[in-house]
Amino acid sequence: MAKKTVIIAVVIIIVIIVIAAGAYVAFGGKNNNNDQNKVTFLIQDEKGVYFWINGNGDTVQDAIENAFSDYPAETLVTDSYGGVSELFGKSSSEDAAGNWTWWIQFTWKDNAWACNTTGMNEINSKDVSYELVLFGEGNMADPSATQAPADTPTPSDAKVWDGSTSGTVFQIQSDTGLYFKINGTGGATLLDTFQNACDKYNIPVNILTSGMGPYLEGLFGIDSFQDSLGNWLYWAEYEHDSTGWTYSNSGMADLTSSDNPMYAVMFGDGMDLPI
Repeated sequence: MAKKTVIIAVVIIIVIIVIAAGAYVAFGGKNNNNDQNKVTFLIQDEKGVYFWINGNGDTVQDAIENAFSDYPAETLVTDSYGGVSELFGKSSSEDAAGNWTWWIQFTWKDNAWACNTTGMNEINSKDVSYELVLFGEGNMADPSATQAPADTPTPSDAKVWDGSTSGTVFQIQSDTGLYFKINGTGGATLLDTFQNACDKYNIPVNILTSGMGPYLEGLFGIDSFQDSLGNWLYWAEYEHDSTGWTYSNSGMADLTSSDNPMYAVMFGDGMDLPI
């Protein structure tokens, strides 16, 4: 009987491990057992909002497609040349002056972001560890002359969400459409939990404690402001229930993490709902 009990216990442990692994992948984690083919990507829009994400694959293009496999299929579109033709609904565009803006790829080498001169489909994942995919202007005639902004994060800042759902999972969305998730734990209020999440994932956050009391004022150096038409743009907050996202009239300082396993902040006028 003792032997039979041991066998049953081993089976239960294996089942638990399998279930845990499945839950991890389902919430955005990647099975990165093959570290040789793992690439960590920094995704950054033109407003300066960014996040880090891991992917696996033989080439860098394979890896970025793997990294975004938990997003809706249309989120990332790569082309036959090994570039990113569309990401979060943004594709290359030309302004009135004839300047082109597109998703430019960089590789971290020699302690700097160097613009790729070949497509991601021609770069083996085993040869690189970090890639930057940046929406901005580049030099089409001489890609090697294209530089990332001076304040672009570096691999020492890299912190990838591991898919944990402990505490509250926060969805952060730029007005460009870029969005990602992180989680935070602890604190007396949901605002404390959000501060924990930002600290854990190296996200610049500005929480004001004067005037109306503690509230979220800014992220990534982007604070609320009034545009030329008199409209206020700010980091609007959203609660989540069985029907989806709804605008939060309370604010994180008046809510708790235990009552809000999911929460979103999105920069805009508060009229739209998060993805």
